[in-house]
Amino acid sequence: MRKQLALLLFPAVSMFACVSPDTELEGNDSQPAGEVAQAATTPLRAKALGRMRNAAKYFHDQVARRGGYAWHHNANNLSERWGDIQLDEDQIMIQSPGTADVTLAFVEAALADPATPALKTYALDAAMALRHGQIKSGGWRLYADFKPTPTIRACYLNTTASCSCGGCTMTAYDDQVTQNALIAMMRTDQLLGFANTAISESSAYARTRVETSQFPTHGGFPQGFVGPVAARPALAASYPPSIGTSCGLANCYANSYTIEYWDDPTLNDNLASAFVEMLYWAREVYPARAATYQSMLTAFGGFLRRAQMPQPQPAWAQQYDIQMQPRWARNWEAPAIAGQESQDVMWALLRLYQLDPSVPANRDAVGTALAYIENVDFANDTLIHRYIELDDTSPSNIGFYTVRPGGYPVQFSSAPPTYQNYGWEGPSQLAAIRAEYDRLASDTSVMKRSCQKLRADTAQAVDTAVNNERWITTYSPGGPRSGATPGDYLDTSTFVRNMRTLAEFVTRTTTDCVAWNY
Repeated sequence: MRKQLALLLFPAVSMFACVSPDTELEGNDSQPAGEVAQAATTPLRAKALGRMRNAAKYFHDQVARRGGYAWHHNANNLSERWGDIQLDEDQIMIQSPGTADVTLAFVEAALADPATPALKTYALDAAMALRHGQIKSGGWRLYADFKPTPTIRACYLNTTASCSCGGCTMTAYDDQVTQNALIAMMRTDQLLGFANTAISESSAYARTRVETSQFPTHGGFPQGFVGPVAARPALAASYPPSIGTSCGLANCYANSYTIEYWDDPTLNDNLASAFVEMLYWAREVYPARAATYQSMLTAFGGFLRRAQMPQPQPAWAQQYDIQMQPRWARNWEAPAIAGQESQDVMWALLRLYQLDPSVPANRDAVGTALAYIENVDFANDTLIHRYIELDDTSPSNIGFYTVRPGGYPVQFSSAPPTYQNYGWEGPSQLAAIRAEYDRLASDTSVMKRSCQKLRADTAQAVDTAVNNERWITTYSPGGPRSGATPGDYLDTSTFVRNMRTLAEFVTRTTTDCVAWNY
């Protein structure tokens, strides 16, 4: 599981910075002594501008392939590129932390630094790579392949399409693929003043089809779609009927369904906060359609509240069936309370409340959930379980097994699981969620980093840049990337995190963090 909270925790830069003409590109670290002394007295904001410009140029000019990016790029051999598989020179990752994230980083850098028009070009090139990967059903899949006969096949909208392979026609919401890609397209469209026809048309095409992918009346979204989805009743979540105890769970549930799990309502892998941000940006960027996107946000908030399980476990499951009961997804993903998904839903509901405090039920649902789930956190409140057994209210009872045919024989406990390539437990965010829940009681402004934290993060990004232009991550590959060469890599998630930090610092040192401009 890849958890992407940046859209929520660090709201994107939306204001233009006032940039003075003396903030030039910084040189490399082999400057003459006099220039080194002068650079040492340069304000941090000027250093941040230099690093941001240089890093953007390097990533665009040296690392990009066809305008797009992988997750990991071998620093000594940029042709060795990895996502969750090895990619060739014609393949890019759409899924986070891939091309969509880089596009957003370039957009925010361009907004923070309008004196550097090249940043707009970088954003456009990355967005055009996303456009290449758009598929006919409207959204995106994990990868894009630029070869005339793609080896990563998909039903591409604008290029040679393969529409007969398994899954090729399905737009992916899983892992926030389409949500983040669409946000990137919308914000690039806005950055360019809606003047680039290719980007504007790509955004419009995706948004039109996204509008038909939300279950009417019900308000939820499936894990993916190939076309409009049918209406479903607005049912409240309930516990599925037990079928006995012989399967190894304290309570076991049926695992035979007439509908594939990816066609049912899902919260898997942080989809809740991703949907909220996608619809928020659609509303903000395209005011002529704002009423439609606000209606979708409202409907989705209603779904999240109804998806909250009743007492004694008022949290959320990973996947629901047509009766709004937790269901099996893949054969190791049991009907259960899902710790990570519950955290993400709470962030989504708090964001909805922050956007519209006239709906207190969104915040209230979080308070109810916290009262329960704070008592099942573990490892000194640092970890949270991927799954918590339904009908089990004992905080200490964390060991249970999935034995659905073909499932992994994994014990869900604090002991290392048998199968390592899956997040059976993850970082607890409950303290941060509780703090935001409390803050919103009296302050519904957008949550953002303190100026002190922002300055520290900026200094870290500035100081760790190699040759003022790139950040190095030592990578010891494992799992599906075990064939990668160990050593130094240019990690896309690191680039994106640092670029967004630098852009935020450049902007906020002209607004609320002026005192930190040194």
